[in-house]
Amino acid sequence: MDTFVLQAIAAELSENLLGARLERISQADAHTVVFFFSGARREKRALLMSADPAHPRVYLTADPPPSLPEAPTFCRALRKHLGGLRLTRAAAGEWERVLQFSFEPGGGGPRSSDSFALMAEVMGRWSNLVLLNGATGEILEARRFVPPGPHTPRPLERGGGYQLPPEQKKRNPGALTREALKEMIREEVPGSADQEELARWLVRSVAGVSPALARELARASNAEESWAGAADALMGFVESYQKKEFAPAWVLGAGGAPVGLSAARIPGVDADSYRAFDSMNEAADAFYGRLVKDARLGEGKKRASRTLRRAGDKVRAAIEGVRRDLASADEAEDVLRKGELLLAHLDEVEEKAVAVSVSAEDGPIDIALDPRLTPSENAQKYFRRYKKLKRRASTALARLQEMEEEERFIGALAFDLEAADAVEDVLSVEEALAGAGYAGRKGARRAKEARTKGRPAARAKPYRRFVSPAGWEVIVGRNAMGNDEMLKRVGRASDTWLHARGVPGSHVLLRRGGDGPPTEPDPETLAQAAAFAAWFSRGRTDSRLTVAYLPFSRIRKPKGRRPGQVLIGAHETILVDPDAGKRLSEEWEEINRD
Repeated sequence: MDTFVLQAIAAELSENLLGARLERISQADAHTVVFFFSGARREKRALLMSADPAHPRVYLTADPPPSLPEAPTFCRALRKHLGGLRLTRAAAGEWERVLQFSFEPGGGGPRSSDSFALMAEVMGRWSNLVLLNGATGEILEARRFVPPGPHTPRPLERGGGYQLPPEQKKRNPGALTREALKEMIREEVPGSADQEELARWLVRSVAGVSPALARELARASNAEESWAGAADALMGFVESYQKKEFAPAWVLGAGGAPVGLSAARIPGVDADSYRAFDSMNEAADAFYGRLVKDARLGEGKKRASRTLRRAGDKVRAAIEGVRRDLASADEAEDVLRKGELLLAHLDEVEEKAVAVSVSAEDGPIDIALDPRLTPSENAQKYFRRYKKLKRRASTALARLQEMEEEERFIGALAFDLEAADAVEDVLSVEEALAGAGYAGRKGARRAKEARTKGRPAARAKPYRRFVSPAGWEVIVGRNAMGNDEMLKRVGRASDTWLHARGVPGSHVLLRRGGDGPPTEPDPETLAQAAAFAAWFSRGRTDSRLTVAYLPFSRIRKPKGRRPGQVLIGAHETILVDPDAGKRLSEEWEEINRD
């Protein structure tokens, strides 16, 4: 968020939020606080403030994030001092990325003399939220305190006085003329510079210009005219800013994806480079809602991927160990034979010998010995070794089947993670890993907290429902946990169960919609449901894929099996094109009811 965007945000807040009563405060994460206001007409508004170093931001949000299970110290201090007060001021510093919010009581009473200010410093990695005594400027609480020191230009300590961030050593655009800015560019930007170099110079040299805005200004100019177009564009931008003539928009990059926010249009930049919004707060809410979700999704995927990799390595190592135990079954008979031969030739063994060669029906046999043991003790050692190898071999086959099932479970979770397009999907993978004992204490606690915090109604269902034009419902599990939910609570005896054969994928249920009696699906409907199962599987890139299907009543989940793992008996198969499932998932109506 640059200065221009923050000014537009503050102007809209001043128009729409002043006088509103602060009813509730929640903290969504270590950096983000949400303030819930009630206006004069009882309209509800949620104001989000975040000191996230990667994405600092302030705006009204239509989709407030869920709160942490327990309020941190900062949130409790805000509740103590600001709860029930009214917002009386929302303003941004002219060329600084600092917003001030003032709070006072709405009338008489014991708190009639209270006044507080909350400073939102939207400054990249130095971003902060600081609560002040409105009358004295004393710091009451802060998201991040800064102790005094020889290299600390502005300490922030509880009980200390608040100072605004030090002024940037940049030119004030409000004090510049077009000609002065053009002359600066001619003198300080090399003639051989490209647009990127000009953009970097604008960020370094002019207050209030963010990297995103600088890139847009550079696009409005060219080297042939000594970049004069950038000066004209910036001064036009400044004039709009000073007149409060804002045009809220997303700045669009390649492919139409949003890459930044803009408070006004830049002359010379194609209108197709923008997507207009009715308000700056609405533009910011949509932009950061998408950006932060994508960032959290990426972080969650990396975290879960590391856990999955460790789990896979552990299971593969266990499988190798079990296979060695199976191979040792052949060795066991050789060990038994050596023990018996040694016992039959005790008188031929010299004291403290390390080996002995004894006669057998098929020729001499060399037997290794422990010189610390007597010949009889060496024979008993061979017998004990034989029994140990036999015990291992007797359980190895069952353990191998168990470990191979575990490997398939890890593979299914890897597919779930690969296909995850929402944070909730990643949390399901982490929950499954934690339940299987692979996430460790910290991971298990994080998964549990993430799954239980916030508004239950806001959490996505672990499965998706589609309805065909003919009224058939297809229910598709989102992941292993969703597949398990379908097995336990969703499936009906009359449903048809489908799954791509031989690859990880979603469980799919097919049923007749409405309240009528169960009906057998016709071949076309069955093929459509099978296409869903093929598309929502790891085999989706195949040109043709085999899908197994059978009545849901014949599905069994043995005790102790991992989420989503089932046993199926006799079943039928159908060969389908996975791309047909993709088309149907886009064409059929998706419903969100149970």
